[in-house]
Amino acid sequence: MKNTIHRAADGMEGGVAAASRVIAPVKIAARDVSVFYGEKQALFDVSLDIPDKTVTALIGPSGCGKSTFLRTMNRMNDTIPDARVTGRIEMDGQDVNDRSVDPVLLRAQVGMVFQRPNPFPKSIWENVAYGPKIHGLTSSKSELDDVVQSALKRAGLWDEVADRLQASATGLSGGQQQRLVIARAIAVNPEVILMDEPCSALDPIATARIEELIDELRERFCIVIVTHSMAQAARVSQRTAFFHMGRLIETGDTEEIFTNPRERRTLDYITGRFG
Repeated sequence: MKNTIHRAADGMEGGVAAASRVIAPVKIAARDVSVFYGEKQALFDVSLDIPDKTVTALIGPSGCGKSTFLRTMNRMNDTIPDARVTGRIEMDGQDVNDRSVDPVLLRAQVGMVFQRPNPFPKSIWENVAYGPKIHGLTSSKSELDDVVQSALKRAGLWDEVADRLQASATGLSGGQQQRLVIARAIAVNPEVILMDEPCSALDPIATARIEELIDELRERFCIVIVTHSMAQAARVSQRTAFFHMGRLIETGDTEEIFTNPRERRTLDYITGRFG
């Protein structure tokens, strides 16, 4: 995609105007995205550019629409009865909601990591090998072994599990399980990784490991993370988008959002006046 992301995108609430400084190539471009669950509207006309090889944090109080927006990027809302999405979401210029787009293949390109680790009740090896096998990404067992090893190394887990790949994944600690889930996601060579509160169920030590991993992975992937932790957003992201009551209020460089927000509602949220 040849578009580039600027300090802020045109047309966002609050009259935010695009600045001239280019940040990074745009990977995902959302335009006027609204989401409805039956008669209830959960998201209102969100327009947001998400840069490649960058961590973008979506912040805001519970129920503000950030997780709903996250799920539009790999059509997870398709799995919810009565859910309807309007507007346009492009990845590398391709509308992800186009009828020609296979949602199964899309979800391989746009991996998802949820709040709680959700390893399959299978071996560690089978968890990571599952995606490459079903998508036909390897042609031999040895090649599949290499993919599993590479994914586990990139997820920072190989040294801890190399001698027990056939052990059940459910026997791993919570932090290890979450890194395994990340390894499972990157084993199919995605372009984007979505993370919905990936550390909310983890202890501080495991959280620190995941945050270090996110920082390493952004060199290769576009990462979008939903988090309630202002400290975490400040630590791991380069871009931040603030949502409130289903609307995108403000977006920009993380440092600027946290030190010099343009919108009073953003300031009130990050300083703890509500949320």
